[in-house]
Amino acid sequence: MASIHDLGGSPGARSSIEKSQHETEDWERLADAVTVALDKKGIKTTDEHRRAQESLKPELYKSLGYYERWVVATEILLVEKGILTHEEIDRKATELEEKWG
Repeated sequence: MASIHDLGGSPGARSSIEKSQHETEDWERLADAVTVALDKKGIKTTDEHRRAQESLKPELYKSLGYYERWVVATEILLVEKGILTHEEIDRKATELEEKWG
């Protein structure tokens, strides 16, 4: 049985894949950089990151953009590995939101 992320070639797919490009935002570059750094440090692997993305509930997966799924998957892995807690991540995110708007 196919999961929510497995859309390629699905019969009766509700729409085609969006192929247009957009200007990469700073937070997307940062999400990519964090992912690469965590790989280089041996903290996570590409396969773990993919598994974390694929484990998202279908409603959440569909509601998130490409790099948003990366960010959520990174949080899942950091919490699973005991590196950070959800509370620590939420606290820092709130701090940054207040600082940067």
